[in-house]
Amino acid sequence: MNEDFIRTARAKGLAERKIVVKHGLRAALTPILTIFGLDLGLLLGGAVLTETTFSLPGIGKFAYDAIQSQDLPEVMGVTLLAALFVIIANLVVDVLYAVVDPRVRLS
Repeated sequence: MNEDFIRTARAKGLAERKIVVKHGLRAALTPILTIFGLDLGLLLGGAVLTETTFSLPGIGKFAYDAIQSQDLPEVMGVTLLAALFVIIANLVVDVLYAVVDPRVRLS
């Protein structure tokens, strides 16, 4: 909240609430979006552990069973699906960067 653009907004006479919401929150959302995007990839990786531990049917249990039975096409399919989810999460985060931060432009 000690950045130049915050001080400029205060000097213009904007209300403190508007300064915090419009200027401060927008600047603070960029690292939050980054962590959110990384956590989406970890969420899929944690599904394997959770589903295996609690014997729940799902993609994690399917991957674990495929690894145990050494079924290569199933392991490759699950790996490609996980990579697709990570790519989509990164794409969504990159698009949200352009929405949150006006300095970032989509090309």
